[in-house]
Amino acid sequence: MVGGMRMRGRTATRVVLDIAMAITLVATMATALVQEVPHEWLGIALFVLIAAHIVLNRRWLAAVLRGRHGALRVLQIVVMATLAACIIGQVASSLVLSKHALGFLPALPGASWARRVHMLCSYWSFVLAFAHAGLHMRTPKGVSSWQIWMARIAFAVVACFGAYSFVQLGLWQYLTGQVQFAYADYSAPLALAAARYASVAVLVTGAFHYIRVGMSRRSGRRPNER
Repeated sequence: MVGGMRMRGRTATRVVLDIAMAITLVATMATALVQEVPHEWLGIALFVLIAAHIVLNRRWLAAVLRGRHGALRVLQIVVMATLAACIIGQVASSLVLSKHALGFLPALPGASWARRVHMLCSYWSFVLAFAHAGLHMRTPKGVSSWQIWMARIAFAVVACFGAYSFVQLGLWQYLTGQVQFAYADYSAPLALAAARYASVAVLVTGAFHYIRVGMSRRSGRRPNER
């Protein structure tokens, strides 16, 4: 019983931490161009949450290269490794660009390259983080079929807005490095920007979740298996 309680406690902690990371990541992206000071502090909070996430999942990370390596596991590793590289790029460029949260550091050269690296890594980190979440998301036990269908309908609605927001935000241009100097629409409410990024996050997470389900079924594994 004690072991079961500890397991449920760790699971609950992971869920709360994942939700906190998702909210912080969306807020960080939404404030990137219009709220410089909150953006920097949200970025630091996000890196702290990422560090906590790594600590909580250290056993899985330590064993990720062991055992069976099917197509799904390879995809998970590629997404995770690319995400880690982008996060490192964000941290390195933040040390150069920060004016407020890390303003106590001595001025470092290379602001031009750091701005480009930070922008490219930030948008790829955003997409890859939710791709990573989708590839590890599992359907909770005890969920009825009608609840699953309601969730699918809700996802379809939000995903449509997410596809529209992806275009409105010009994310493809950012992801391909076509934009060197970002344009900020100061007239748009911050809540709208957050809603747009959140809808894109739902779109990416859901898409990669269904990729996971499809790949699991093709390999003969249950979708909820790691």
